[in-house]
Amino acid sequence: MRGLQALGALVLLAGAGGAQAGIIFTPHLSEYSKLPAGQYTEFTFVYTDIEDVYDRNGKRVHAGAPFLRPGESVQATLALMKYLWIGNIFRDSGVWYLQDHPQFCRAIGGVGWQQGSDAVYERARLFGLTGGGNGLVDIFGLCGVYTDEYRWGPLKANGLWASTVKFPVGRWDRDALLNTGTNYWSFVPQFALHADLWGRLQLDATAAYHFHGDNDEPAFGGTTPTRIADWRTYEGNLSFKWTEHWFTDVGFSHRESIGPNYYDQVTVTFKDPQPAQTACDNTNNNNGLGLVIVDQNACNTSNQFYLRPSRPGPYADRGIYGDAITAGLYYIYRTSSVVNLRVFYPIAGRGSQFDIEYEVCPDAPCNGSNALPTRVATILNGVQEAAAISASPYFEARFVYLFWAP
Repeated sequence: MRGLQALGALVLLAGAGGAQAGIIFTPHLSEYSKLPAGQYTEFTFVYTDIEDVYDRNGKRVHAGAPFLRPGESVQATLALMKYLWIGNIFRDSGVWYLQDHPQFCRAIGGVGWQQGSDAVYERARLFGLTGGGNGLVDIFGLCGVYTDEYRWGPLKANGLWASTVKFPVGRWDRDALLNTGTNYWSFVPQFALHADLWGRLQLDATAAYHFHGDNDEPAFGGTTPTRIADWRTYEGNLSFKWTEHWFTDVGFSHRESIGPNYYDQVTVTFKDPQPAQTACDNTNNNNGLGLVIVDQNACNTSNQFYLRPSRPGPYADRGIYGDAITAGLYYIYRTSSVVNLRVFYPIAGRGSQFDIEYEVCPDAPCNGSNALPTRVATILNGVQEAAAISASPYFEARFVYLFWAP
């Protein structure tokens, strides 16, 4: 009977993982072209309503299934400010290559707001998690240099080399359901290409490698990875000029981890001891499957049980990847202002999940010595942008302004 009770508890626990999937940057119209020297300011607003994520088999599933019904979600909004400088501080300096190739630097920062539906928060409270989700995001700083510009008839092209550093200054709370920061450093070298054909068709593409540091203070009971796998990303964007003011574009984005994420501090479990009836209520009646998971005879007992991972780690997932397409509309006003609306739509992916065993104890503290002989296996979801891959679209609105032009 206790084995059946434990099974019900672990099935409930497996649905604890949230849908904190990261929003990634993708190239836009003329993203890597040689823009006029000056100072550009960009305001970007991003909104998503994450209802679906990808599991480790690449299947699109409802976030939190089977314990959160379809329609439950996590909403996220980012308000970002980007500052871009283009110029040449090495002009007439005699420094090889840099003296006759413009440089650029960009800083990105902002605030984020995330809100789960009521059912998401109710489930999170079972594990002692707070709401959270609002605050500063991490800061991105990047600098680079343009290559020469090449021309072949109606085609002209240039490249650029750049490196980005992500500073983990965003809000991070280990006990929060949602966070706007990441709590680990990243270093991203990249090469990008811009090509223009007949002044109407433009291609912007980039390839990058993301080196990630470790996260020594994981959140969500250790289901954010502690050793984040490096990524490689490939992105391309094709835009068309319809008039002097109107442009459209379509793009493709791919990111994949190099190997698995590792989890070394998994502690997620129920905050309070759980009576058998709780397990029945959260499986038989509310799983959306119509299946009896816990024997009804077990539901008639009043026993309580305690759960804890058989070990904190290490655990490993199968690695992650995500593919998406984008489409956007642009309006350019007097060459100094750009208004852009865009949608990012995932088409394939693989999210983070890993196998884990839990010990079940009839009393507290559950420390192994008082555990029942049988351990119960389940699957936990990795969360946050390094692990979860959203299968829901996000929407972006941008305004770019050139304050001072030569």
